Amino acid sequence: MTDEIFDFSAIFNRIAAAFQAGEDGVGAYLAELGSVKTTALILFLMTLVLAMCLILVWYVKSVVASIQRERMLEREYRAKIDNRLDKKLAPGEETGGENVRTIDKSELETPGNRRSKPGKNALPLDFDWKKSAVKTGKEAKIPAPDVFQYQFKPQKLVTLTALIMDMLERSVDEPKIAQTIMYKNQHLNSEDDIIQTITAIKFFIYLCVNGRFQNLNPHKTLPQEDAALFHLANGDSSLALVLMEELIDRKIAKIRLMGEGRERDKAWCEASNCATIFGSLAALSHNRLAAAAFELAIEMNPRNVTAWGRLGDMYFREDMQEKAVWAFSNVLNIADEGIYTQQIANANKMMASYYGEIGSRDIAAAMLKSANSFYDSIGVNRPLTEQEVKIVDLIETKQFENVEKIIDNLFTSKNFRQNGYL
Repeated sequence: MTDEIFDFSAIFNRIAAAFQAGEDGVGAYLAELGSVKTTALILFLMTLVLAMCLILVWYVKSVVASIQRERMLEREYRAKIDNRLDKKLAPGEETGGENVRTIDKSELETPGNRRSKPGKNALPLDFDWKKSAVKTGKEAKIPAPDVFQYQFKPQKLVTLTALIMDMLERSVDEPKIAQTIMYKNQHLNSEDDIIQTITAIKFFIYLCVNGRFQNLNPHKTLPQEDAALFHLANGDSSLALVLMEELIDRKIAKIRLMGEGRERDKAWCEASNCATIFGSLAALSHNRLAAAAFELAIEMNPRNVTAWGRLGDMYFREDMQEKAVWAFSNVLNIADEGIYTQQIANANKMMASYYGEIGSRDIAAAMLKSANSFYDSIGVNRPLTEQEVKIVDLIETKQFENVEKIIDNLFTSKNFRQNGYL
């Protein structure tokens, strides 16, 4: 019985008979067709086979390309890792080069030059190099003090609003404030981000000091100006945004009652400027809210160059590159070079990044050179002197304790009452 089931000769005979029957059927079918139809059928089958071959080739090619791309990325990644692991610093690269004196072996062997091991009752180590050191005994001087460099930790722009307000209260000029904030921020934000934030805070202080938020809406309870400034100094712009929003709404309501003419156009420009300031304050923590404010500013005044540039900044932060390029292009198209040099510099810098990515290196280099020329002229990227660093550190030590005093001084400052924007 088993031999009959696995009789391969019988199985092969049945398969051959089936193929023969199929061949006879196909032959009979082709015999019934005319010569033209037969030719057409053959061509159709050949086309179908060719299409299948092309699809197969394309699929194999795409798979091979994908594998090659993955291998290339893997090689690049490994190369980066190897470079990090194998890279050796040149002599003197970390320690400042020729100015560092090497420690002679004889100095180490001399007992008088060795540091004594601290006892159990010694004070704990204080790693704050700014504070005056506590002398616990005679110690040998370190041969090269600048060998031990501490990494400076950059500060976010939102944490520097109190320092900005403090320096404004001290009547420090805006370029020097921008230079100081850039030193503390270490390019976490762009130059224009910092300059526009300083301008927005100064503008808001002016509005508060001059009573522009008083009696805006008797039917709504609004924050007090000093409370809004206090929160802004602590990095919270929400109360300031509430006041700015109410001011903008009030201005728009008045404009709708005005007739066409120069005064109406001027009022629209003022409202647009307020929306721009709203956006710069919102940009401290809310990119999308800031973008909406800049869009509103442009709607009220399509030639608001600052709003176009700030809108491009927000698009760039949100990785909306095409929209950012569109906004910065509008800055370059409508800005007067004699008036809007700052906005043009920012647009050139951001567009240089775009042109560099698409391979237009000559254009990118020219635009970046133009932008850096402006920033060099105002000194925003210039490092602070040692004396200036000490002064800033001294200001920061008690700035949060003195916030209320700073705000009181702002309200009594003649500078903010006389020099405003609106």
